[in-house]
Amino acid sequence: MNETRTAEALNEARAAAERPDRPETALAAFREASAASGFDDAVMLEYARFLIRKSRGSTAEEVLGLALARNGAQIDALELYLELVRELDLPTARSAWALRRLEEDLSGHPEAHRAALDYAIPHQLDRALDAVAASSDPVNQAILALNAAYAEKSFSEEILAAAGRGLGANDLLRAHLTVALARGNRTVASALLKDADPRAVPMNALRRAIRRARAAGKQKQLIEYLRAYRTLVPNDSWAKNLDNEVQRNAVSNYQLGKTGFPFPAMRKTPAYQAEQHRVFYLLHNSLPHNSAGYATRTHGLLSELNHIGWDVDGVTRLGYPYDMPGKAEIPDVPVHEVVGNVDYRRLLRSREIEKKNPLFHYTERYSGALLDLAKRERPAILHAASNHWNGLTAVKTARQLGLPSIYEVRGLWEVTRGSRNPEWARSNMFQYIARMEADAAKGATRVFTITEALREEMISRGVDAEKIRVVPNGVDTSRFTPISRDEELASALGVAGKTVIGYVGSVLDYEGIELILEAAEVLNRTREDFHVLIVGDGAELERFTAWVQEHELDHVITFTGRVPHEEVENYYSLVDITPFPRLPLPVCEMVSPLKPFEAMAMGKAIVASDVAALNEIITPGLNGFLHEKGSAESLIEQLTRLLDDKELTRTIGAQSREWVETHRDWKQLATIIADAYAELTD
Repeated sequence: MNETRTAEALNEARAAAERPDRPETALAAFREASAASGFDDAVMLEYARFLIRKSRGSTAEEVLGLALARNGAQIDALELYLELVRELDLPTARSAWALRRLEEDLSGHPEAHRAALDYAIPHQLDRALDAVAASSDPVNQAILALNAAYAEKSFSEEILAAAGRGLGANDLLRAHLTVALARGNRTVASALLKDADPRAVPMNALRRAIRRARAAGKQKQLIEYLRAYRTLVPNDSWAKNLDNEVQRNAVSNYQLGKTGFPFPAMRKTPAYQAEQHRVFYLLHNSLPHNSAGYATRTHGLLSELNHIGWDVDGVTRLGYPYDMPGKAEIPDVPVHEVVGNVDYRRLLRSREIEKKNPLFHYTERYSGALLDLAKRERPAILHAASNHWNGLTAVKTARQLGLPSIYEVRGLWEVTRGSRNPEWARSNMFQYIARMEADAAKGATRVFTITEALREEMISRGVDAEKIRVVPNGVDTSRFTPISRDEELASALGVAGKTVIGYVGSVLDYEGIELILEAAEVLNRTREDFHVLIVGDGAELERFTAWVQEHELDHVITFTGRVPHEEVENYYSLVDITPFPRLPLPVCEMVSPLKPFEAMAMGKAIVASDVAALNEIITPGLNGFLHEKGSAESLIEQLTRLLDDKELTRTIGAQSREWVETHRDWKQLATIIADAYAELTD
């Protein structure tokens, strides 16, 4: 070996390798260095690594093959060789040859015994295991003992203690991790890695386990091991590149549905000194751009939370409101708006519509914008409300910041769509969305649901029951109060002197409005003392209007269409009885509307179907009545009871008002959330 010439050629090769315009010079220098060194193991390995970086995998495979033919116990060369065989899709016989070379040469290279176990165990190379067994290294002996126990399914704490006799805690942990990683025991390996002293982690064994998981297509194992590796060596270029590749390949919606959402590990210490009472509340929409039930609930809770000492800002998802129907051309939206005592912050990078598909890439952009805002404002908690776009982003970002997170399940949008289209409810897309909702809840520190039925659904999806609390819908009883009838409006609508059966809300298929119309048709045959008023807009308005015209019931049923939000109370003033005949569909069973609480607060008598979400709310004879879900006859029976007894109608309305003041005012509901905040920031 010409050591001087070897060193000169290596230095020349390394210098040329740093210059992208001189690959041929580097190649020539590496060839000279290899020859001058007598094809030294270390030089050949460095040459092969250069070839891999230059995407010359076939040449690298030949170089590594020559090196292994000289010495099959070169573990680093073996690792790269097996990886190239996989990447180049070469015959598996080449991998088998390389492993045979390891077995043949290992006994003469005791320095390679420990590393060789990373291949001898998973490939069950008996001759290699025998060679290691003949050595006296106590850690190697512990590895062999533990591997045998796992193979015989006899592992126990006693065996672990016996294997570790005479070893320090870190050496025993290193031995145990080596076995778990080599055997592909993800559960054990992940548990050991979670709290391991970094000095005890066998990094080479972990890297080789990552390669095996990748080769076997074990995505979850790959992600967990790679995450642990990058936590320990965050600047490792191989791990960084592989992580980028994994993220590209593992984040299609299809892959997410199969393997779950890849959350980062929780940061061990917070990224900043948080403002202890500051919370970011991630939202799908909000006032003043949307004013339906979702935005109303948000504003009611945030107003009260801010009133009782918390500093909670609403943060709408990336791209809102420009991506909402009819909002693309609205004037520029400020990034900070104040409504009442609530600050709403907008994550807006431009007016372009944010693409939500693929989901992972949207959450990456969303999380990036949220991270920037959080580092400026320093919230102590990230609290997200439906849907999973928000929930997943909150959990992801909170973990990156080392903060607790909350996911508030207000509804399950896949269940809503599936209720309208049962065939779609059996689709892969339904399953994918359901998994994303479950992953968001599983990943969060705490979970809120708006009904017991939703709580049970999330438990059935694998969410820990102990971390779920119900925070039901409510109402601002200071805004919605009993008021005198607006006689001018009553006259204009043709309901003066009538008992008004009034529905106030969205005109959608699952709300059961057709049952109200059928009931009106039947009641109209025998009485003239009532009028049905449908206040609101929605996808089914045209169909129901046509039905009324076809049945010549215009004199009994009036549709107002959408009315200004600030005028809703005036329409409520006309109503005596408010039906909510939701149909027996999954969405109705799980999710409660907000409108019944507004009606109760205004002193109206409720008649609701007995779907689970409404059954939780209504106690018959106390704050309303229930009818059999899906039954027009049962609805007619309850409506008739109230039409025939005006005093009962007034009494139920007054009791309903008392009930919501005590149980469903936003003031009471905000305290449930405030208690959870206090626990998380204690």
